[in-house]
Amino acid sequence: ETQITVDKIHNVWHPQIVHDIHQQGALGSRLFLPPYMAPVEPNVPRQIVAGYTELGNFMTREMRAQGFKGITTNSTYDAWSPARAYSHYHGGVRILSETASCKIATPIIVKFDQLRKGEGYDAKKESANFGPLWRGGEWHLRDITNYMTAAAFLLLRHASENREGWLSRFYQIGKEAVRPRKKGELQGFEIANGGANESLLRHILGRAGVQTIYGEPLDAAKKQSAPLHLYVPLAQPYGAFAKALLEAQHYPDLRDSSGHPVVPYDVTAHSLSLLLGAQVLPIYGPLRYKRVLIEEESELPYYGKESKVAIYRSSVPAIDEGWTRWALQQNGRTNPGTNMDQVMGARKPPFVSLLDSEARAGKLNEHYEAIVIPDQSPGTILNGYKAGAMPTEYTGGLGQAGVKALREFVEQGGTLVCLNRASTFAIEQFKLPVRDIVANVPHKEFFVPGSILRIELDTTSPIAQGMPKETIAWVEDSPVFELIRTGSGSDRLNVPEANVRVIARYPADKNPLLSGWLLGESRIRGKAALVEVTMGKGRIILFGFRPQYRGQSLATYPLFFNAISGK
Repeated sequence: ETQITVDKIHNVWHPQIVHDIHQQGALGSRLFLPPYMAPVEPNVPRQIVAGYTELGNFMTREMRAQGFKGITTNSTYDAWSPARAYSHYHGGVRILSETASCKIATPIIVKFDQLRKGEGYDAKKESANFGPLWRGGEWHLRDITNYMTAAAFLLLRHASENREGWLSRFYQIGKEAVRPRKKGELQGFEIANGGANESLLRHILGRAGVQTIYGEPLDAAKKQSAPLHLYVPLAQPYGAFAKALLEAQHYPDLRDSSGHPVVPYDVTAHSLSLLLGAQVLPIYGPLRYKRVLIEEESELPYYGKESKVAIYRSSVPAIDEGWTRWALQQNGRTNPGTNMDQVMGARKPPFVSLLDSEARAGKLNEHYEAIVIPDQSPGTILNGYKAGAMPTEYTGGLGQAGVKALREFVEQGGTLVCLNRASTFAIEQFKLPVRDIVANVPHKEFFVPGSILRIELDTTSPIAQGMPKETIAWVEDSPVFELIRTGSGSDRLNVPEANVRVIARYPADKNPLLSGWLLGESRIRGKAALVEVTMGKGRIILFGFRPQYRGQSLATYPLFFNAISGK
């Protein structure tokens, strides 16, 4: 969806305004409109901030005058992530509108006392950025479309009446982007080592209209060690987009009046350079290189995988399950931008989906060598939907029958790979000699809301084969592991401490944070992020992070593919 939107809309029309029409939960505001709450990603041009503030305030003011209630601004949603705001780095404002939902198309009744606080407003209290109060009552599909269409036509009216101003703003942004940089300013970036994913990095930037240049460094010493580097000049139309993706993020330490961290709407890091394992150097002097034309590489890195693999698919949908399928479907075989239907038509998918009913039936070793449980809460994996909430075949989760079948699968030689929160499910259900040291720690003391951290690898492990000694981990609602030593509750465990091998841990002598936001870093120094537990003839691999995060963290794809390939 994202690729089609970029290729067929943004890059064709180069819009000055993008109206992104969404729906949100039923128990908060009736409608959100910009301006966005803090923080704003620092590479978003000031003209963009002024534009969405002016337009959002106009739409809000006019809708309130027309009698619409329960409208909030400057709350809930921020302008931090380029993943949601491609247009902000391409000359256009993004106007996000979020309208309260009903039950698909079925009306609902919301009582006033059911209304909840949101980030930056209270749906039961009128304030400078929320109102007038909606007192509750019936909420229909017609109400949703009334709010949506009223907002859309007001946006069109403002654009029509201020067309010269919008085009002038678009011109100013472009003029500023291409101006020659002054002495001492950031001139661009040198990608001294893009590794196996360099062609993908160049493709992503190119798809967004960013010019990259291969060149030989004019510095003789560099030329001996690395004769060909990739350069990204900043003085180009979409240089800000490249800068946002290539540099580390420093998310501000935002707290509320009681000292609790203000939870970001989405994640806090988007450093594509780190996610792809590329070494990127900022350049403040002239970009000194001799341009070289090379033939484009056509393939992404391929991680061989011969195992018969199943991905657990809970009846309760999990976003990470979809990303896991995406990672395995691509598996490094596809050219950047290749139509997946064409690829998958040429070969069978390299996995099957494992449903609750099949897992509970047992005899999994007859069909699979590796089973992956994607990131999902332990309770949901175990229990699924409650009886009566859905048809019977979709309720009950794995249940104890599924746990028993997975235990037998591992003991008989299978590999069970658990991603992020699913690792806690395995620890609890199989009584492994591992504990999560950040479980139930208050956010005031430990908080990492989607950030890129540094981990150190035991490269003698087959799972870390071909990896550098230091790499990244995408950490978000993630466990941090510590071994349970003999005599400290080990009598309740199924597996002895000696059966646990630490494959990745956070550094003990420095802050693990590379990009994003991390509170309480001292708690995790030296602690484990990836462990392998031998049980019977098989093994359980516990990832304390998401190695295939949103199809972006290719730097840790090898760990994931090695784990499921039997290495």
